[in-house]
Amino acid sequence: MNSLRRMLDVLDLFRPDQPVIDVETICKELGYTSASAYRYLRELGDVGLLVRLSRGYALGPRIIALEHQMSAYDPVLVRGRDLVDKLVAETGLDALISEWYGDSVVTVLVQRGPDGGPAGGGRGRPIDLFHSATAKVVLAYLLPRQIRRIYDAHAFRPELQHLGLEWKQFSKSLLAIRKLGYCISESELHPGRSGLAAPIFDEKQRVLGSITLVGRSERFKAFQESFLCKLVVDAANELTARIAQQ
Repeated sequence: MNSLRRMLDVLDLFRPDQPVIDVETICKELGYTSASAYRYLRELGDVGLLVRLSRGYALGPRIIALEHQMSAYDPVLVRGRDLVDKLVAETGLDALISEWYGDSVVTVLVQRGPDGGPAGGGRGRPIDLFHSATAKVVLAYLLPRQIRRIYDAHAFRPELQHLGLEWKQFSKSLLAIRKLGYCISESELHPGRSGLAAPIFDEKQRVLGSITLVGRSERFKAFQESFLCKLVVDAANELTARIAQQ
């Protein structure tokens, strides 16, 4: 299992600034031996997750096949599309469904309203659990030991130092989110844009991700906060109920 996880970690090396990787990249960024790097590249290539190019390896065609399968049949997406459409129709804001993945959330569905502008991290782009309502509402509903592990692993990274994440204050902020049942953020991913998110859960009440309304802060303020909160929380509760019934 550990070997499989190490191999799949290779896929996390692909970024907009790094669309192609090679053995040297794997060894430098993950600390693997050359023998392991060669083996993982070969095995990922054999199953279509990577394709070999002259300069190294890029993501393979099986990624696209899996993306199509998820878009068409993923239970969260299939059962949540009409809820997202309704949120957009009632507010004119953008609506997102995001799912928890490791130490981040990934937006899997974006429905744009007439408001325009960047929608969170964008579809398919991970957002760390310390930024945005979309991510923090998920973090707040993880188990205490999971929250502490994530805090210990990331809170003191240089790029997060501006947040001033002292554990006691940080844990209290997450408890406050749980008490409310939703999270509101402003200008955390993009200046002048606000988000409001509520958690979604599986049939065992384990957090899966979140539903978010996002848009220009000026447009947010045109609504009563309680109105927007009820819309998002109700949509999240309905999606949770649908997932439990599947």
